[in-house]
Amino acid sequence: LDNLKDLSENYGVTFEEVEHQISEKDLNTIEKKLKLLKLGLDELGVVNIGAISEYERVNERYEFLNSQQNDLLSAKEQLEVSMNEMDLEVKNRFQKTFEQVSKAFSEVFPIMFSGGYAKLSLTNPENILETGIEIMAQPPGKKLQQLSLLSGGERALTAITLLFVILDEAEAALDDTNVARYAQYLQKFDNETQFIVITHRKGTMINADILYGVTMQESGVSQIVSVALDDID
Repeated sequence: LDNLKDLSENYGVTFEEVEHQISEKDLNTIEKKLKLLKLGLDELGVVNIGAISEYERVNERYEFLNSQQNDLLSAKEQLEVSMNEMDLEVKNRFQKTFEQVSKAFSEVFPIMFSGGYAKLSLTNPENILETGIEIMAQPPGKKLQQLSLLSGGERALTAITLLFVILDEAEAALDDTNVARYAQYLQKFDNETQFIVITHRKGTMINADILYGVTMQESGVSQIVSVALDDID
């Protein structure tokens, strides 16, 4: 009765109509399919009624981790962009500074040596971030060669020449704290070495033993002023 009712309510047909349309051969085929379907259901085992809630929990965790991954990938991309921008800025600044120092070194060297020629060159100009710098010098009467091949005196004077170039306004870009450190470090050598420092930084002047300055109280009239800081209370 239940099957007849099910046919009528769910499929809108009567038993007689179904019986008329299905042959004995069709019934055998249907029975075989039903057995296979039952075997398939048996192999699936007991239905996990908590699967839906477990799926929701796992899916929520997946969405969270996926969101975290996307954030990390986005942060990585932004970091790489920043690194590339910094590398480019470093390359540009290094190249500009190197060219300025190299030019000044080539100009000061013949003055120091009363002739000759010198230059700075990059060991790996294609890779500015990892390149080294090579000093090439040619004192009067000598051939152009690496610094290491010069005599001891020539190497020392070449190094001094380069120092005169790169120490121009050495503490100009330092903040007040580092200016003080710079000046205090120079004081460590004042028993053996005399330094003449041209500066406009207050921190450097405070640590000097003697100050020499130029004032212009009247237009076009300069006056030299010297002060021994040890005499100031």
